[in-house]
Amino acid sequence: MIKKIFILLFLFNLLPATLSAQNYERYKKLTDSTIVSKYLGYDKKISVLVPIEWQKDLKNKFPLIIIFDKQNKRSHNYIINTVDYLTSNEQMPSSVIISVASEQRYRYLETQYKISDSSGLAAENEKFIFDELIPIAEKKYKTNALRILIGHSRYGYFTTSLFKSRINDLTGVIAMSPFFVQKNINLTDSISKLNNPSHSRKYFRFAIGNDFPEDFSMMESGLGKRTPNALLDIKGYRFKEAAHNVTPGLLISTSLYEIFEEWSNIQAQYSSVKQNDLNCKATLEKQITSCYGTGVNFSIGVLNGKGWHFFNEKQYDKAVQAWQILMAAYPNFSEGYLYIIEAQIQLKKNYDKTVQDFRDSLAASGFYTEQEKKDLLIELQELIK
Repeated sequence: MIKKIFILLFLFNLLPATLSAQNYERYKKLTDSTIVSKYLGYDKKISVLVPIEWQKDLKNKFPLIIIFDKQNKRSHNYIINTVDYLTSNEQMPSSVIISVASEQRYRYLETQYKISDSSGLAAENEKFIFDELIPIAEKKYKTNALRILIGHSRYGYFTTSLFKSRINDLTGVIAMSPFFVQKNINLTDSISKLNNPSHSRKYFRFAIGNDFPEDFSMMESGLGKRTPNALLDIKGYRFKEAAHNVTPGLLISTSLYEIFEEWSNIQAQYSSVKQNDLNCKATLEKQITSCYGTGVNFSIGVLNGKGWHFFNEKQYDKAVQAWQILMAAYPNFSEGYLYIIEAQIQLKKNYDKTVQDFRDSLAASGFYTEQEKKDLLIELQELIK
């Protein structure tokens, strides 16, 4: 029987076994690949993780999170598991995660500007990211304009510089154990004088442990002199006794939560039991676009939970409408049609078309394993017998 409990996260108990084996609830490895960068002049290895609802032939687009230093497995894996945890708990939207590795022989050069070292490749690396990597992400992996860069140490410094130079092309930067000063460059001065030319909010989060206390003090001092700007959300954390490699674990969850706090708040307004007007979704989506500069879907759990709320209240017409909204947003979540059928049974309405919609959706869906598809077909037969 179909579960009728109004729990926003209940659907994730049905996750494919392959995901469990990877220790991710909401993400799956799509590919390991190599990009031959014409700007850097050598290969860059990347890994791509996509949400379980991602499907190549669907229109859905997702925020992009780029994590640098994939080769540092401990911090890299912790960051991804944090993204997975927050996504599973509806605190951030499903996103495409691209991890970028740096060979040790190139890492210094990739993050150093020629003004500081004539052999630096930071400008070329910037072109690799914005003229090669991001266009590939948009075309092949269906990402939208909400983009977050995550960097540690030298890449904390480099991503901080990109927050200044590429603020139009980014939503946020999370810099872990960065330093802000190199020869002929002082990012504390640049960030403190930064203006936001767009109408959407920009986020910068940084944390420094016991390694660069002077840089932290300089940045905090510069930010204290900055003219307040509601569209520039900048915040730093100082962990006085934290070792250099500990700050990623201390910063990542708080930063991602704060960046997506507004998204979470807006979708919570839709799922509120006090909210009976389903037409409010369009207004709430405009608020998300205003905040982030691009549309970001509500989660499957929130959209599905809205349907179950109405169903449990015996408002079956509204339950059908809520689940139709869900299926319009996530057409490969086929079991949503089963929920519509159950509401239509309660309404004593014909459900033949919904049955066919379910079969068509299930046949094309990449959300389920083959065994899960068989189980859902059995569930359909039990429902309509």
